Amino acid sequence: MTRKRKKRTGGGLTVYIDGPRRSEKMADPDSYESRKRKNLDQKKKTKSVYEKARAAEQSDKAASQARNTPLAEKIRRLKKAEAAKNEESDSE
Repeated sequence: MTRKRKKRTGGGLTVYIDGPRRSEKMADPDSYESRKRKNLDQKKKTKSVYEKARAAEQSDKAASQARNTPLAEKIRRLKKAEAAKNEESDSE
């Protein structure tokens, strides 16, 4: 006994919408495809040692700047005051 396979039917006519071709989209610098291609190409490039060091230096700067908030300064002042108080009590 054999089974019949399911067939996928097209349903109806296929309608093609006239739109810009891929080559036209790639020619436009503001299109999604061209920006995606440019970012992929940029991502694939290997960075030089100088660029890696520069990026690391910038991330270190950003991290140190992120810690310069009013709350962080207040905590540092309180810790210094507490440490000074502990030193006074130790010296007595």
